[in-house]
Amino acid sequence: MKSCIGFIALFYINLLFPDNLNFYLEDNKTSSFILFHEGKIKVEKEFVVKEPSDFYKIASEGNVDSRSLEDVASIQKSIVSLLIGIAQQKGYLNINDSVSSYLGRWTKLKKIEEQKIKIIHLLSMNSGLNESLSYESAPGLTWFYNTKAYSQLIFVLEKVTNNDINNLSKEWLFNIVGMNETYWQIRSSKWSRNASRYGLVTTARDLLELGMFVLNGGEKGDLHVIEDIDFFDDSFVSSQNQNLAYGYLWWLNNSATHIDVYSQKLKNENLVADAPKDAIFALGAANRILAIVPSRDLIMVRLGDFPKDSNFQSNIWLKF
Repeated sequence: MKSCIGFIALFYINLLFPDNLNFYLEDNKTSSFILFHEGKIKVEKEFVVKEPSDFYKIASEGNVDSRSLEDVASIQKSIVSLLIGIAQQKGYLNINDSVSSYLGRWTKLKKIEEQKIKIIHLLSMNSGLNESLSYESAPGLTWFYNTKAYSQLIFVLEKVTNNDINNLSKEWLFNIVGMNETYWQIRSSKWSRNASRYGLVTTARDLLELGMFVLNGGEKGDLHVIEDIDFFDDSFVSSQNQNLAYGYLWWLNNSATHIDVYSQKLKNENLVADAPKDAIFALGAANRILAIVPSRDLIMVRLGDFPKDSNFQSNIWLKF
C-alpha cells in the first residue's frame, strides 16, 4: 500500500527530532509506544509512568522483558470479536442466534424478550439493555456502550467450546499470531462492577502482532486464520445505523458522526479528528490505543495511564 508523500516527509522530519515525540509521550503518562510503518518498526519506546492513577495501579501487571504488561481494558473487545468470527466459521455458533440459546437466562428481561437479543446485537452494542441488564429498548434500536452486556460473549465462547477463554484464545489466535505475552485473568474486586469479569493482559509488542494480523486480512503468513471473510469485512464497517463509527467491537474513523461513549451524545465529527479517515481502532480506558491504517500500511500502539492532554487521542497523530 502506498503512503501519502506529505505524511512520509512529516514522519521523517520528526525522526530527526525524536525528543519532540518522546517528551510528549512521557509527559502524557505513556508506558509503551510503537509506530510500525511499511513493514518496519520505526519507533518503539518504553517509559516509567510517573504519579500513576489508581486505575493504572490496578491495571498494571509489571513488566516482561522490560515491556509494560497491562490489563488493556476495552481493547479486549476487539479480540473477542475476532474469536466470535472464528467460532462461527468453525460451526460453534451463528451471530444471528439468540444469546439465550447458548446461555439460558442471563438478563432481567422476561424470557420472550430476552430471546430477541442476538449475538450480533452484543457485537454491535445495540442490545437494548442497560448496565444492569434490564430493558431500555428493543434490540437493534439504540446504541449504548454496554460492557456488561458485551462480556456475555466470553461466556458464550466458553459454553459452546467447553473450554476456558484463556486456552481457547491461545489455541485459536494468540499462539498463531505470535501474541506470546498475552493472557486472560479474572479481575480483582477493585474493578468496576460493570467491567468484564475477565481482563486481557498484554504488551504493546503483542498488540502490534494483532495489528499486523488484521492489516494482513486475518492471515498469518500463508495461514488463513479467519476464513469467514464476510464476518471479517463486516467487522470494520458500520454495524448499525445509530453509531456509524462502530463495527463489530471495533471503532471506525470513516464516519462523519459518532456517539461519544461518556455523554452518549451524537457528535457531527470523525471519531479521531487528526487520524487518517480509514483508521480502525481497538480502544481501552486511559487512552490505550491500537490503531490500524490500511492506506498507509501503518500501525500505532499506545499503552499507559490517563494522559494530561485531554485531546491526546487526536493530537498524537500530529506528533509524527
